[in-house]
Amino acid sequence: MEKASEKQEAIGFSAKVVNFIQRNRVLLLGILGGIVVAIIALVVAITIIDATKVQAIEQVESFSERYDKIRFETDEAKKDKELSVLVDELKSFASSHSAYAGARALNILAGIYADKKDWSEAEKAWAEIATKLPKSYLAPVALYNAATAAEERGDFVKAIELYTKAVDTYGDEFPLAPRAYFAIGRLQETQKNTAAAISAYQKLVEKWPTDSWTKLAQSRILFITANQK
Repeated sequence: MEKASEKQEAIGFSAKVVNFIQRNRVLLLGILGGIVVAIIALVVAITIIDATKVQAIEQVESFSERYDKIRFETDEAKKDKELSVLVDELKSFASSHSAYAGARALNILAGIYADKKDWSEAEKAWAEIATKLPKSYLAPVALYNAATAAEERGDFVKAIELYTKAVDTYGDEFPLAPRAYFAIGRLQETQKNTAAAISAYQKLVEKWPTDSWTKLAQSRILFITANQK
């Protein structure tokens, strides 16, 4: 009886958690001379490119600093005006920079939209990061955040798609993978797809047996199977 009670308590707690959750180089000399000139030209070009990258990164970080200041502006009219200007600058910067700086600008932009609870635009910005720079460390987290934004705007099917894309693309080394699998299971439950929910929870249990999300996943499996009888 005590074990049954503990099991029911675990199931009840997991249900509460689910409900709560629910709501980033002569001829040889000429040849050698030509090679030297070519190498010098290459070094200069690389130096210019590196300097341009550094400048771009410095600029995008200045955007971040500006947003931090704007967030604490108490004059709402001034705040809205400055934020509108910053958003336009970030969009322009992101469209003209395809590497890290561009992805970072999109991440700042997505954060602004999320703070405004404009989940549709936040989702687009985060999803674009994964498209623009798929091998960046920002990409998997951006996909996860895009899924969260889709969930916030009530599109659970799209959220499942994005969470699944994150774990399928970036694998088990993705730090948020356990949470993503739990989210997939939780959202599959809302769609009454109990088999898909159990499958997601089971992957979490098998891959990360000691993760903090595993006990919740086990409780959800117990809850679903108990209610199928």
